[in-house]
Amino acid sequence: MKWNKSALFLFLYLLFGGFLMAATIPQNIQNLIDAGEYAKARNLLMKAAEKEGVDPEIRKAYLWESERLRRIPFDFALTEEDVLKQIQTDMPNATRKDVEAWTTDGDLESLVIEGERRYYRRAVRNMYLLNKKIASRRVSRSTDRKTPKKDAFGVETSMAFHAKNALHAREKSESPFVTPQRFRIEYSLTVKPGEVPEGEVIRCWLPFPKECPTQKNIKLLKSFPENPLIAPREVDHRTVYLEQISGGDKPTTFSISFEYDAYAFVKPVDPAKVKPYDTNSEVYKKFAAERPPHITFTPEIRKKVEEICGNETNPYLKAKLIFKWVEGNIPWSGAIEYGLPRNLSERAFRRKTGDCGMQGLLLIAMCRIAGIPARWQSGWSLRPARNNMHDWTQFYIEPYGWLYADPSNGLIDSNDDHVKWYNFGNFDRYRLIVNSDYGMELHPAKKHFRSEPVDFQRGEVEWEGGNLYFNQWTWDFKATPIGSE
Repeated sequence: MKWNKSALFLFLYLLFGGFLMAATIPQNIQNLIDAGEYAKARNLLMKAAEKEGVDPEIRKAYLWESERLRRIPFDFALTEEDVLKQIQTDMPNATRKDVEAWTTDGDLESLVIEGERRYYRRAVRNMYLLNKKIASRRVSRSTDRKTPKKDAFGVETSMAFHAKNALHAREKSESPFVTPQRFRIEYSLTVKPGEVPEGEVIRCWLPFPKECPTQKNIKLLKSFPENPLIAPREVDHRTVYLEQISGGDKPTTFSISFEYDAYAFVKPVDPAKVKPYDTNSEVYKKFAAERPPHITFTPEIRKKVEEICGNETNPYLKAKLIFKWVEGNIPWSGAIEYGLPRNLSERAFRRKTGDCGMQGLLLIAMCRIAGIPARWQSGWSLRPARNNMHDWTQFYIEPYGWLYADPSNGLIDSNDDHVKWYNFGNFDRYRLIVNSDYGMELHPAKKHFRSEPVDFQRGEVEWEGGNLYFNQWTWDFKATPIGSE
Protein backbone atom coordinates (compact mmCIF):
# COMPACT_ATOMS: atom_id res chain seq x y z
CA MET A 1 0.00 0.00 0.00
CA LYS A 2 1.37 3.40 -0.97
CA TRP A 3 0.86 6.19 1.54
CA ASN A 4 0.56 9.84 0.56
CA LYS A 5 1.89 12.41 3.00
CA SER A 6 -1.47 13.26 4.55
CA ALA A 7 -2.55 9.63 4.98
CA LEU A 8 0.78 8.71 6.55
CA PHE A 9 0.61 11.46 9.16
CA LEU A 10 -3.03 10.64 9.91
CA PHE A 11 -2.06 7.01 10.49
CA LEU A 12 0.84 7.99 12.74
CA TYR A 13 -1.30 10.45 14.66
CA LEU A 14 -4.04 7.89 15.34
CA LEU A 15 -1.55 5.15 16.12
CA PHE A 16 0.41 7.28 18.55
CA GLY A 17 -2.68 8.65 20.27
CA GLY A 18 -1.76 12.22 19.44
CA PHE A 19 1.94 11.98 20.36
CA LEU A 20 4.51 13.78 18.28
CA MET A 21 7.70 11.80 17.72
CA ALA A 22 10.92 13.70 18.20
CA ALA A 23 11.94 12.94 14.62
CA THR A 24 9.12 15.13 13.27
CA ILE A 25 10.06 18.23 15.27
CA PRO A 26 12.19 20.77 13.40
CA GLN A 27 15.69 20.70 14.89
CA ASN A 28 15.70 24.37 15.83
CA ILE A 29 12.57 23.84 17.91
CA GLN A 30 13.91 20.64 19.46
CA ASN A 31 17.05 22.54 20.49
CA LEU A 32 14.88 25.06 22.34
CA ILE A 33 12.95 22.25 24.05
CA ASP A 34 16.19 20.57 25.12
CA ALA A 35 17.35 23.89 26.57
CA GLY A 36 14.10 24.32 28.53
CA GLU A 37 13.03 27.34 26.49
CA TYR A 38 9.44 26.22 26.26
CA ALA A 39 7.85 29.60 25.61
CA LYS A 40 10.00 30.20 22.51
CA ALA A 41 9.45 26.61 21.33
CA ARG A 42 5.68 26.90 21.75
CA ASN A 43 5.66 30.19 19.89
CA LEU A 44 7.48 28.62 16.91
CA LEU A 45 5.25 25.54 17.01
CA MET A 46 2.11 27.68 16.93
CA LYS A 47 3.47 29.74 14.03
CA ALA A 48 4.37 26.57 12.15
CA ALA A 49 0.88 25.17 12.78
CA GLU A 50 -0.76 28.35 11.46
CA LYS A 51 1.19 28.51 8.21
CA GLU A 52 -0.98 28.51 5.12
CA GLY A 53 -1.12 25.15 3.39
CA VAL A 54 0.32 23.13 6.28
CA ASP A 55 -0.88 19.54 6.31
CA PRO A 56 -3.79 19.22 8.82
CA GLU A 57 -2.22 16.25 10.58
CA ILE A 58 1.16 17.95 10.85
CA ARG A 59 -0.70 20.93 12.28
CA LYS A 60 -2.32 18.67 14.93
CA ALA A 61 1.08 17.22 15.76
CA TYR A 62 2.60 20.68 16.28
CA LEU A 63 -0.37 21.74 18.41
CA TRP A 64 0.00 18.61 20.55
CA GLU A 65 3.70 19.27 21.14
CA SER A 66 2.86 22.82 22.18
CA GLU A 67 0.23 21.46 24.58
CA ARG A 68 2.69 18.89 25.97
CA LEU A 69 5.17 21.67 26.74
CA ARG A 70 2.41 23.68 28.42
CA ARG A 71 1.64 20.75 30.73
CA ILE A 72 5.18 19.88 31.84
CA PRO A 73 5.44 22.72 34.43
CA PHE A 74 2.36 21.36 36.24
CA ASP A 75 4.33 18.21 37.10
CA PHE A 76 7.63 20.03 37.63
CA ALA A 77 6.25 22.69 39.96
CA LEU A 78 8.71 22.64 42.88
CA THR A 79 11.63 24.99 43.37
CA GLU A 80 14.89 24.03 45.06
CA GLU A 81 13.63 25.80 48.20
CA ASP A 82 10.41 23.75 48.15
CA VAL A 83 12.38 20.52 47.87
CA LEU A 84 14.77 21.46 50.67
CA LYS A 85 11.84 22.23 53.00
CA GLN A 86 10.22 18.87 52.21
CA ILE A 87 13.44 17.00 52.89
CA GLN A 88 14.08 18.86 56.14
CA THR A 89 10.78 17.63 57.60
CA ASP A 90 12.34 14.13 57.67
CA MET A 91 15.99 15.11 57.67
CA PRO A 92 16.51 18.36 59.63
CA ASN A 93 20.25 18.46 58.99
CA ALA A 94 19.88 18.34 55.18
CA THR A 95 21.43 21.29 53.37
CA ARG A 96 21.19 23.00 50.02
CA LYS A 97 24.43 21.27 49.05
CA ASP A 98 22.71 17.93 49.66
CA VAL A 99 19.92 18.92 47.30
CA GLU A 100 22.43 20.02 44.68
CA ALA A 101 24.37 16.75 44.97
CA TRP A 102 21.23 14.59 44.81
CA THR A 103 20.07 16.59 41.81
CA THR A 104 23.39 16.08 40.01
CA ASP A 105 23.30 12.35 40.76
CA GLY A 106 19.74 12.09 39.43
CA ASP A 107 18.21 11.08 42.77
CA LEU A 108 15.94 14.12 42.61
CA GLU A 109 14.16 14.31 39.26
CA SER A 110 14.24 17.79 37.79
CA LEU A 111 14.28 19.86 34.61
CA VAL A 112 15.56 23.30 33.72
CA ILE A 113 12.53 25.25 32.53
CA GLU A 114 12.92 28.84 31.36
CA GLY A 115 16.32 29.05 33.03
CA GLU A 116 15.16 27.78 36.44
CA ARG A 117 15.67 24.35 37.97
CA ARG A 118 12.23 22.84 38.61
CA TYR A 119 11.61 19.59 40.47
CA TYR A 120 9.04 16.88 39.93
CA ARG A 121 6.26 17.13 42.51
CA ARG A 122 7.02 13.61 43.83
CA ALA A 123 10.79 13.94 43.57
CA VAL A 124 11.48 13.72 47.30
CA ARG A 125 9.26 10.70 47.94
CA ASN A 126 10.73 8.92 44.91
CA MET A 127 14.25 9.62 46.12
CA TYR A 128 13.50 7.88 49.42
CA LEU A 129 11.93 4.93 47.61
CA LEU A 130 14.83 4.44 45.22
CA ASN A 131 17.89 5.37 47.31
CA LYS A 132 17.90 3.48 50.60
CA LYS A 133 21.18 5.06 51.67
CA ILE A 134 19.66 8.55 51.53
CA ALA A 135 16.41 7.28 53.08
CA SER A 136 18.35 5.87 56.05
CA ARG A 137 19.34 9.42 57.04
CA ARG A 138 15.74 10.32 57.83
CA VAL A 139 14.92 11.00 61.46
CA SER A 140 11.19 10.52 60.88
CA ARG A 141 9.19 8.70 58.23
CA SER A 142 6.38 11.13 57.45
CA THR A 143 6.37 10.22 53.74
CA ASP A 144 5.91 6.48 54.31
CA ARG A 145 2.52 5.00 53.47
CA LYS A 146 1.55 2.14 55.76
CA THR A 147 -1.31 -0.22 55.00
CA PRO A 148 -3.38 -1.47 57.93
CA LYS A 149 -3.74 -5.24 58.37
CA LYS A 150 -7.52 -5.02 57.87
CA ASP A 151 -9.75 -2.58 56.03
CA ALA A 152 -12.87 -0.81 57.31
CA PHE A 153 -14.94 -3.93 56.63
CA GLY A 154 -12.60 -6.19 58.59
CA VAL A 155 -11.15 -7.77 55.44
CA GLU A 156 -7.50 -8.84 55.40
CA THR A 157 -5.31 -6.57 53.29
CA SER A 158 -2.44 -9.01 52.77
CA MET A 159 -1.94 -10.01 49.13
CA ALA A 160 -0.68 -13.39 50.32
CA PHE A 161 -3.94 -13.99 52.17
CA HIS A 162 -6.05 -13.37 49.06
CA ALA A 163 -3.71 -15.36 46.82
CA LYS A 164 -4.03 -18.38 49.14
CA ASN A 165 -7.83 -18.07 49.12
CA ALA A 166 -7.96 -17.99 45.33
CA LEU A 167 -5.53 -20.90 44.96
CA HIS A 168 -7.49 -23.01 47.44
CA ALA A 169 -10.77 -22.16 45.70
CA ARG A 170 -9.29 -23.20 42.36
CA GLU A 171 -8.40 -26.62 43.75
CA LYS A 172 -12.13 -27.21 44.29
CA SER A 173 -13.33 -25.69 41.02
CA GLU A 174 -13.21 -26.69 37.38
CA SER A 175 -13.41 -23.04 36.40
CA PRO A 176 -10.45 -20.62 36.54
CA PHE A 177 -12.83 -17.88 37.74
CA VAL A 178 -13.12 -18.11 41.52
CA THR A 179 -13.94 -16.19 44.74
CA PRO A 180 -16.54 -13.82 43.28
CA GLN A 181 -17.01 -10.46 44.98
CA ARG A 182 -19.64 -7.85 44.17
CA PHE A 183 -18.56 -4.22 44.34
CA ARG A 184 -20.44 -0.95 44.32
CA ILE A 185 -18.52 1.98 42.88
CA GLU A 186 -19.43 5.63 43.35
CA TYR A 187 -17.49 8.02 41.15
CA SER A 188 -17.76 11.77 40.69
CA LEU A 189 -15.90 14.44 38.76
CA THR A 190 -16.28 18.12 39.60
CA VAL A 191 -15.23 20.97 37.32
CA LYS A 192 -13.93 23.82 39.44
CA PRO A 193 -15.79 27.14 39.58
CA GLY A 194 -14.90 29.61 36.85
CA GLU A 195 -13.24 27.13 34.49
CA VAL A 196 -16.05 27.14 31.90
CA PRO A 197 -18.31 30.11 31.14
CA GLU A 198 -21.84 29.82 32.47
CA GLY A 199 -24.26 28.33 29.98
CA GLU A 200 -21.64 26.42 27.97
CA VAL A 201 -22.00 22.65 27.55
CA ILE A 202 -19.44 20.53 29.40
CA ARG A 203 -18.78 17.04 27.98
CA CYS A 204 -17.62 14.37 30.43
CA TRP A 205 -16.42 10.76 30.20
CA LEU A 206 -16.33 8.66 33.40
CA PRO A 207 -14.84 5.15 33.90
CA PHE A 208 -17.14 2.11 33.62
CA PRO A 209 -16.43 -1.66 33.82
CA LYS A 210 -15.48 -3.69 30.75
CA GLU A 211 -17.56 -6.75 29.95
CA CYS A 212 -15.06 -9.61 30.29
CA PRO A 213 -14.75 -13.06 31.93
CA THR A 214 -13.55 -11.62 35.25
CA GLN A 215 -16.28 -8.95 35.40
CA LYS A 216 -19.98 -9.84 35.12
CA ASN A 217 -23.46 -8.62 36.01
CA ILE A 218 -22.54 -4.99 35.44
CA LYS A 219 -25.32 -2.58 36.35
CA LEU A 220 -25.41 1.20 36.20
CA LEU A 221 -27.46 2.28 39.22
CA LYS A 222 -27.73 6.00 38.60
CA SER A 223 -26.04 8.97 37.01
CA PHE A 224 -26.09 12.73 37.28
CA PRO A 225 -27.11 14.20 35.01
CA GLU A 226 -29.47 11.53 33.69
CA ASN A 227 -29.57 10.13 30.14
CA PRO A 228 -26.04 8.65 30.19
CA LEU A 229 -24.44 7.10 27.12
CA ILE A 230 -22.61 3.86 27.96
CA ALA A 231 -19.84 2.93 25.54
CA PRO A 232 -20.33 -0.35 23.62
CA ARG A 233 -18.73 -3.48 25.05
CA GLU A 234 -16.11 -3.68 22.31
CA VAL A 235 -14.73 -0.17 22.92
CA ASP A 236 -11.25 -0.35 24.49
CA HIS A 237 -11.86 2.49 26.96
CA ARG A 238 -15.22 1.75 28.62
CA THR A 239 -16.95 4.97 29.59
CA VAL A 240 -20.18 6.61 30.66
CA TYR A 241 -20.65 9.83 28.70
CA LEU A 242 -22.56 12.76 30.21
CA GLU A 243 -23.30 16.38 29.27
CA GLN A 244 -24.20 19.28 31.51
CA ILE A 245 -24.51 23.05 31.35
CA SER A 246 -21.72 24.84 33.18
CA GLY A 247 -22.54 26.47 36.49
CA GLY A 248 -20.08 29.27 35.72
CA ASP A 249 -18.82 30.46 39.10
CA LYS A 250 -20.29 27.37 40.75
CA PRO A 251 -18.83 23.87 40.60
CA THR A 252 -20.27 21.50 37.98
CA THR A 253 -20.42 17.88 39.15
CA PHE A 254 -20.93 14.67 37.18
CA SER A 255 -21.48 11.39 39.01
CA ILE A 256 -22.29 7.72 38.49
CA SER A 257 -22.73 4.65 40.67
CA PHE A 258 -22.63 1.07 39.47
CA GLU A 259 -22.21 -2.51 40.66
CA TYR A 260 -20.48 -5.54 39.19
CA ASP A 261 -19.20 -8.99 40.13
CA ALA A 262 -15.41 -9.42 40.10
CA TYR A 263 -13.63 -12.78 39.96
CA ALA A 264 -10.11 -13.94 40.68
CA PHE A 265 -8.45 -15.88 37.86
CA VAL A 266 -6.27 -18.92 38.56
CA LYS A 267 -5.05 -21.13 35.72
CA PRO A 268 -2.18 -23.54 36.43
CA VAL A 269 0.25 -23.93 33.53
CA ASP A 270 2.36 -26.97 32.72
CA PRO A 271 5.37 -25.67 30.73
CA ALA A 272 5.73 -29.09 29.08
CA LYS A 273 2.30 -28.64 27.49
CA VAL A 274 3.02 -25.22 25.98
CA LYS A 275 2.73 -25.20 22.19
CA PRO A 276 4.36 -23.05 19.47
CA TYR A 277 2.50 -19.97 18.21
CA ASP A 278 0.71 -19.68 14.92
CA THR A 279 2.61 -16.61 13.74
CA ASN A 280 -0.06 -15.95 11.11
CA SER A 281 -2.84 -15.67 13.69
CA GLU A 282 -4.47 -12.31 14.39
CA VAL A 283 -3.44 -12.50 18.03
CA TYR A 284 0.22 -12.96 17.11
CA LYS A 285 0.29 -10.34 14.36
CA LYS A 286 -1.37 -7.70 16.55
CA PHE A 287 0.12 -8.39 19.98
CA ALA A 288 3.66 -9.50 19.15
CA ALA A 289 4.45 -6.41 17.08
CA GLU A 290 5.91 -3.01 17.86
CA ARG A 291 3.44 -0.23 18.55
CA PRO A 292 5.33 3.07 18.64
CA PRO A 293 5.83 5.27 20.47
CA HIS A 294 5.43 3.33 23.74
CA ILE A 295 6.20 -0.22 22.61
CA THR A 296 9.41 -0.03 20.59
CA PHE A 297 12.10 -2.64 20.07
CA THR A 298 15.14 -0.50 20.78
CA PRO A 299 18.62 -2.08 20.45
CA GLU A 300 19.24 -1.69 24.19
CA ILE A 301 15.99 -3.42 25.20
CA ARG A 302 16.53 -6.15 22.57
CA LYS A 303 19.97 -6.85 24.02
CA LYS A 304 18.57 -7.04 27.54
CA VAL A 305 15.84 -9.49 26.46
CA GLU A 306 18.44 -11.74 24.85
CA GLU A 307 20.47 -11.60 28.06
CA ILE A 308 17.43 -12.39 30.23
CA CYS A 309 16.09 -15.26 28.13
CA GLY A 310 19.41 -16.80 27.20
CA ASN A 311 18.87 -20.19 25.56
CA GLU A 312 15.32 -20.59 26.85
CA THR A 313 12.82 -21.34 24.05
CA ASN A 314 9.62 -22.08 25.99
CA PRO A 315 7.38 -18.96 25.71
CA TYR A 316 5.89 -19.40 29.18
CA LEU A 317 9.30 -19.74 30.83
CA LYS A 318 10.68 -16.80 28.82
CA ALA A 319 7.76 -14.67 30.02
CA LYS A 320 8.50 -15.78 33.59
CA LEU A 321 12.15 -14.74 33.26
CA ILE A 322 11.12 -11.34 31.87
CA PHE A 323 8.55 -10.86 34.66
CA LYS A 324 11.18 -11.66 37.29
CA TRP A 325 13.66 -9.21 35.72
CA VAL A 326 11.17 -6.32 35.50
CA GLU A 327 9.87 -7.01 39.01
CA GLY A 328 13.38 -7.11 40.42
CA ASN A 329 15.09 -4.35 38.41
CA ILE A 330 12.44 -1.70 37.73
CA PRO A 331 11.19 -0.69 41.20
CA TRP A 332 7.95 1.24 41.55
CA SER A 333 8.06 5.01 41.93
CA GLY A 334 5.55 7.79 41.38
CA ALA A 335 5.43 8.74 37.70
CA ILE A 336 4.90 11.94 35.79
CA GLU A 337 1.70 12.26 33.77
CA TYR A 338 1.68 9.85 30.83
CA GLY A 339 1.11 12.63 28.33
CA LEU A 340 4.60 14.01 28.96
CA PRO A 341 7.16 11.28 28.06
CA ARG A 342 7.48 10.33 24.40
CA ASN A 343 8.13 6.64 25.15
CA LEU A 344 6.94 5.21 28.47
CA SER A 345 8.57 1.78 28.25
CA GLU A 346 11.91 3.24 27.17
CA ARG A 347 11.71 5.78 30.01
CA ALA A 348 11.26 2.97 32.56
CA PHE A 349 14.17 1.03 31.06
CA ARG A 350 16.45 4.05 30.92
CA ARG A 351 15.64 5.38 34.40
CA LYS A 352 15.44 1.86 35.93
CA THR A 353 12.18 2.78 37.66
CA GLY A 354 8.57 3.55 36.83
CA ASP A 355 5.03 3.22 38.04
CA CYS A 356 2.71 0.28 37.25
CA GLY A 357 1.92 1.45 33.71
CA MET A 358 5.55 2.04 32.79
CA GLN A 359 6.57 -1.30 34.32
CA GLY A 360 3.74 -2.95 32.40
CA LEU A 361 4.58 -1.36 29.06
CA LEU A 362 8.22 -2.38 29.46
CA LEU A 363 7.16 -5.96 30.20
CA ILE A 364 4.90 -5.91 27.12
CA ALA A 365 7.71 -4.59 24.93
CA MET A 366 10.14 -7.21 26.25
CA CYS A 367 7.64 -10.05 25.81
CA ARG A 368 6.94 -8.99 22.24
CA ILE A 369 10.66 -8.80 21.48
CA ALA A 370 10.87 -12.39 22.78
CA GLY A 371 8.06 -13.39 20.41
CA ILE A 372 5.37 -13.58 23.12
CA PRO A 373 2.06 -11.78 22.43
CA ALA A 374 1.33 -9.34 25.27
CA ARG A 375 -1.20 -6.57 25.86
CA TRP A 376 -2.37 -3.91 28.27
CA GLN A 377 -5.19 -3.76 30.81
CA SER A 378 -5.91 -1.08 33.37
CA GLY A 379 -8.44 0.52 35.66
CA TRP A 380 -8.39 0.44 39.44
CA SER A 381 -7.07 -1.83 42.16
CA LEU A 382 -9.64 -2.34 44.92
CA ARG A 383 -7.35 -4.20 47.31
CA PRO A 384 -8.62 -3.68 50.86
CA ALA A 385 -7.49 -0.33 52.25
CA ARG A 386 -5.53 0.37 49.06
CA ASN A 387 -7.92 1.65 46.37
CA ASN A 388 -5.83 3.22 43.63
CA MET A 389 -5.48 3.56 39.87
CA HIS A 390 -3.61 0.60 38.49
CA ASP A 391 -2.25 -0.91 35.25
CA TRP A 392 -1.17 -4.48 34.50
CA THR A 393 -0.60 -6.80 31.54
CA GLN A 394 -1.67 -10.01 29.86
CA PHE A 395 0.48 -12.43 27.88
CA TYR A 396 -0.69 -15.18 25.53
CA ILE A 397 0.40 -18.81 25.83
CA GLU A 398 -0.78 -21.70 23.65
CA PRO A 399 -2.98 -23.60 24.47
CA TYR A 400 -3.81 -21.73 27.72
CA GLY A 401 -4.85 -18.41 26.17
CA TRP A 402 -4.44 -15.03 27.88
CA LEU A 403 -2.77 -15.09 31.29
CA TYR A 404 -2.06 -12.16 33.63
CA ALA A 405 1.15 -10.53 34.78
CA ASP A 406 1.34 -7.71 37.32
CA PRO A 407 5.01 -6.73 37.71
CA SER A 408 4.08 -3.82 39.97
CA ASN A 409 2.52 -6.12 42.59
CA GLY A 410 5.40 -8.49 41.82
CA LEU A 411 6.50 -11.53 43.76
CA ILE A 412 4.71 -12.16 47.05
CA ASP A 413 6.77 -12.78 50.17
CA SER A 414 5.94 -16.44 50.79
CA ASN A 415 7.65 -19.80 51.15
CA ASP A 416 4.92 -21.34 49.00
CA ASP A 417 5.99 -20.99 45.35
CA HIS A 418 2.37 -20.94 44.14
CA VAL A 419 1.64 -17.97 46.38
CA LYS A 420 5.00 -16.32 45.66
CA TRP A 421 4.38 -16.36 41.89
CA TYR A 422 0.64 -15.64 42.08
CA ASN A 423 0.95 -12.32 40.22
CA PHE A 424 2.51 -14.12 37.27
CA GLY A 425 -0.27 -15.93 35.42
CA ASN A 426 -3.07 -15.27 37.89
CA PHE A 427 -5.26 -12.34 38.83
CA ASP A 428 -6.86 -11.19 42.09
CA ARG A 429 -10.52 -10.25 42.34
CA TYR A 430 -9.83 -6.73 43.57
CA ARG A 431 -9.92 -5.08 40.16
CA LEU A 432 -12.05 -2.67 38.22
CA ILE A 433 -11.12 -3.28 34.58
CA VAL A 434 -11.90 -0.21 32.48
CA ASN A 435 -9.42 -0.52 29.59
CA SER A 436 -8.39 -3.38 27.31
CA ASP A 437 -5.81 -1.30 25.45
CA TYR A 438 -4.11 2.09 25.75
CA GLY A 439 -4.28 5.32 23.74
CA MET A 440 -7.50 4.41 21.92
CA GLU A 441 -10.49 6.56 20.94
CA LEU A 442 -13.18 7.47 23.46
CA HIS A 443 -16.88 7.01 22.75
CA PRO A 444 -18.15 9.42 21.57
CA ALA A 445 -14.92 10.83 20.21
CA LYS A 446 -13.28 13.69 22.04
CA LYS A 447 -12.95 16.94 20.08
CA HIS A 448 -9.87 18.20 21.91
CA PHE A 449 -6.66 16.61 23.18
CA ARG A 450 -7.12 14.25 26.11
CA SER A 451 -5.67 15.10 29.52
CA GLU A 452 -4.47 11.48 29.66
CA PRO A 453 -3.69 10.35 26.10
CA VAL A 454 -2.48 6.86 27.13
CA ASP A 455 -4.58 5.56 30.02
CA PHE A 456 -8.20 6.23 31.06
CA GLN A 457 -9.00 6.05 34.78
CA ARG A 458 -9.89 9.44 36.23
CA GLY A 459 -12.10 10.61 33.38
CA GLU A 460 -11.94 13.27 30.70
CA VAL A 461 -13.70 16.64 30.40
CA GLU A 462 -13.94 19.31 27.71
CA TRP A 463 -16.08 22.12 26.40
CA GLU A 464 -16.23 23.91 23.07
CA GLY A 465 -13.31 26.12 24.12
CA GLY A 466 -10.93 23.25 24.78
CA ASN A 467 -9.87 20.38 27.00
CA LEU A 468 -10.05 20.73 30.77
CA TYR A 469 -6.76 19.56 32.26
CA PHE A 470 -6.31 17.85 35.62
CA ASN A 471 -5.71 21.14 37.46
CA GLN A 472 -9.18 22.33 36.42
CA TRP A 473 -11.23 19.56 38.07
CA THR A 474 -11.28 17.09 40.93
CA TRP A 475 -12.49 13.52 41.25
CA ASP A 476 -13.75 11.24 44.00
CA PHE A 477 -13.77 7.43 44.05
CA LYS A 478 -15.43 5.09 46.55
CA ALA A 479 -15.51 1.28 46.33
CA THR A 480 -17.72 -0.77 48.64
CA PRO A 481 -17.61 -4.59 48.74
CA ILE A 482 -21.11 -6.04 48.96
CA GLY A 483 -20.93 -9.17 51.09
CA SER A 484 -17.74 -11.20 51.28
CA GLU A 485 -16.68 -14.82 51.16
